[in-house]
Amino acid sequence: MSRPILPLLLALAMATPTAAWSQDDASDWVLTRLPEAKTVVATISFTNGLHLVSRCQDGVYDLIVQGLPEVRGVKRELAFQVGEGGESKTSVWSVGTSQSVAFSRIPAQVARDLAAGGELQIIVPPEQEGGRRTRYVMDIEPSSTAIEQTLNACGRPLVDPRMAGVDEVDGNGQDGLPAFIQWRAAPRPSFPAPVGGRMPNQGYVVLTCLTKDDGSLSDCQTESEVPRGYNLGRAVERALPRARVALTDEAAASGADLAGRMISFSVNFELR
Repeated sequence: MSRPILPLLLALAMATPTAAWSQDDASDWVLTRLPEAKTVVATISFTNGLHLVSRCQDGVYDLIVQGLPEVRGVKRELAFQVGEGGESKTSVWSVGTSQSVAFSRIPAQVARDLAAGGELQIIVPPEQEGGRRTRYVMDIEPSSTAIEQTLNACGRPLVDPRMAGVDEVDGNGQDGLPAFIQWRAAPRPSFPAPVGGRMPNQGYVVLTCLTKDDGSLSDCQTESEVPRGYNLGRAVERALPRARVALTDEAAASGADLAGRMISFSVNFELR
């Protein structure tokens, strides 16, 4: 998260944390290609001070929000609602070096929702209990071209073929598994070898996988990993063939099915 954002996005206005912002005019994405930096980036800016960035940089895909109310800590939740009839979806974001910047832990999923365009609402929960939330309301031109090109540059299609026959993704980038799923046999990845003589003490990987009847996982894909450059995602993917999940007792008693789900989950690393 310490890598610099593109220069044209550094000078940002700070959003006011106790206001509800709105914007009348629809905005559109601006696509920029920077071959020398192995980067394809789409940006969109709003008069309320928020900036969204859809970026593929050297094979790593990011969805970034800049200009948020500052928050303490390394992660935060944001709720997105796209289109007047869309659902509000809350997901977990990692806080950048600047506390007003957030990186999605499930960036491709959020970007696919944004590609539809229309009215966009971003809801920021209060940092402290009893505080006021911040709600931003904006319009985005319904154009998926720019986002699609950033996704494609990182090998991510605009429509995830794994979602055929799947209603939704269970999980939102939270720590661990979705609430109704548990590990029957957790993955045990090995800490990768040092890169350039350096090795992080801790990190995390967020993945999505399809579930099978026997609890095994298939078609797994790394959605995000921190820190980058140490092959943490690849290490987890190598450990997944032996991993198994199961429904919690409550979920099984309710008649829920395990097979055919798309689940999002995280695996944490800690070097002791």
